[in-house]
Amino acid sequence: MELKTLIDKAYSEHFAIGAFNFYNLESAQAIAEAAYKVGKPAIMMVTEKSIAYAGLETIYKIFENICEQSKVRLFLHLDHGKNIEIIKECIGLKFDSVMFDGSALPFEQNAIISAELRRGAHRKGVVFEAEIGKIGGREDAVSSELFKTNPDEALRFYEQVKPDMLAVAIGNIHGVKTSAEQLDFSLLAKIQDTIKAPIVLHGCSYRSAREYAVAISEGVVKINIDTELREAFTDSVKKNIRRASDPRDILGQARESISRSVQEKIKIFAKPSG
Repeated sequence: MELKTLIDKAYSEHFAIGAFNFYNLESAQAIAEAAYKVGKPAIMMVTEKSIAYAGLETIYKIFENICEQSKVRLFLHLDHGKNIEIIKECIGLKFDSVMFDGSALPFEQNAIISAELRRGAHRKGVVFEAEIGKIGGREDAVSSELFKTNPDEALRFYEQVKPDMLAVAIGNIHGVKTSAEQLDFSLLAKIQDTIKAPIVLHGCSYRSAREYAVAISEGVVKINIDTELREAFTDSVKKNIRRASDPRDILGQARESISRSVQEKIKIFAKPSG
């Protein structure tokens, strides 16, 4: 599992891998272009909503084609998988990693399903991510009330499931944050001291470089960015649709907007925090 090796390296050397959602050809090209320009690997993520929109086979072919042309390593990840059959399909296709989001389930049910899916993923050499604690806001089809991860629960869950990465809730939200939504770094430190394992933060658009650095210093190895990219894309389209008549020009500019945002994030995440 090449991605697992990179995760372990990120954890020991205190840097993070940028994980970016894509939903069409242009957004996928933008992430790949950004990774190439910075010279660092990146994780390209899709959600079940994106799969329903474009089709799993189409998404996988887009990723395969881009990887064939890329000079940097790119990884394909299923983000916030809830449909077990889709997760198994992605494992069968040998996605580099999959996530099961059982955060809305009772603890024991989440742990049992997560552990079974982890075993299935590992049999195919696929990295497995699970979630304990529920992240607020909205990301594609994900919506929930905000509550934070309990460190003792996180340890029980981690010991039962043994995921390669564990997503936690420390005040991170899906969608655009407000000034009231701050990351609880004290809680993050307690979780890390308890589980001593790689952590994932979802809903991390529009955070400061300092916030990212502190999170990475506490064992965060994967940082998910979605809202910031979708807004960069749509803002660019709104700006250019009145001044261009060729869809390729409009979408090309939107692609560049995403690429600039991804480049900035990869550079920040790649810096050792210690």
